[in-house]
Amino acid sequence: MIPFLHSLYTSTVVMATPLILCSLGGLITYHAGIMNVAMEAIMLGSAFSAVTFSYLFSSATIGLLAAIVTGVIISLFYSFFVITLRANNFAIGIAVNIFIASLTLFLTRILFPGKDAFNSPDIKAIARLRIGTGVPLLDVLFFNFSLLVYATILLVVIVRYILYKTPYGLWIRSAGSAPTALARAGKRPEMIQYAASIAAGLLVGLSGAQLSISNVVLFSRNMSAGRGFICLAAILIARGKPFQTTLVAVLFGFFSALAIQLQSFNIPTHFLQMIPYAVAIVTLAVMEMSGRKRSLIT
Repeated sequence: MIPFLHSLYTSTVVMATPLILCSLGGLITYHAGIMNVAMEAIMLGSAFSAVTFSYLFSSATIGLLAAIVTGVIISLFYSFFVITLRANNFAIGIAVNIFIASLTLFLTRILFPGKDAFNSPDIKAIARLRIGTGVPLLDVLFFNFSLLVYATILLVVIVRYILYKTPYGLWIRSAGSAPTALARAGKRPEMIQYAASIAAGLLVGLSGAQLSISNVVLFSRNMSAGRGFICLAAILIARGKPFQTTLVAVLFGFFSALAIQLQSFNIPTHFLQMIPYAVAIVTLAVMEMSGRKRSLIT
């Protein structure tokens, strides 16, 4: 039982980290008035870049930087249509998701012919924090994780502080809730939204890197596997509140980890894979019904 719980805990941390990073990025644009439907594409594109550049330069750091740059570029590409051209964010988001999924598949087939580059031992993984305290329980709970895991904990606090304790956070929230008042105060709501999109691209880019050069050290077709939509569900469930969004992301990470652990019990794999998505759908449905009940009461 203890090995099972240990493995479940470790898997939960691993599975939740990219979800938290992605959700943090999405909630910034959420407050800025942009429903970021393209997070799936940003995560997938960043995961591809992380593996490609980590392989080319034998450096996880360069792979990480490539993932961030890719995330920012895709985020700005999506934001151009939504902010400047005023296109429907859901229509553009779905189009960008399909485009990036197709592009990464195409590139995996034409790049590095004759080499299994996207599943190569030459791909460098993000370093882990390997500290031995001499206390087995502490070592199991707090150490031997990717450095991005610890950075993610810090980023949750930083994002919340910026959103609610700084003028920049006020501008971001005003860009989504009161753009006219923000314009009267001498700020350009569109520029604030673009800045929020850059921050989102950075964070979701980190999530792609964590997914491809930490959780697993490879790239495969559509490896984001709907995680961007799960993060969107986490943001909606928590109504964009950083700590609550993080908790929901951890919950989804737990069910993803549980699905992996239950494979040893001969439960059909396809059934297990749908657990996190089913939890997201049920949770959204419950939140919607509870919201309607409150509105009827008031």
